[in-house]
Amino acid sequence: MNCEKIYFKVVGMYCTTCKPIVEKQLKDKEGIKKIGINNITDSVIIEFDPSLITRQEIKENLEKSGYKFVRTVR
Repeated sequence: MNCEKIYFKVVGMYCTTCKPIVEKQLKDKEGIKKIGINNITDSVIIEFDPSLITRQEIKENLEKSGYKFVRTVR
């Protein structure tokens, strides 16, 4: 099993109430291993298996929560 990480900066995520809204979009998706959300830094870090879900699919699912996700590089 291969595991990669992807980092996103989130536009509009300001409080702890946002965390479960964002998590809901990915928590049951096949290939998602870990979701780290920090509303203080407005960032999301996702560990995933790229053979089961693509980076684009992750972004599209996250945007269903109503926030704008901009991929960042660290």
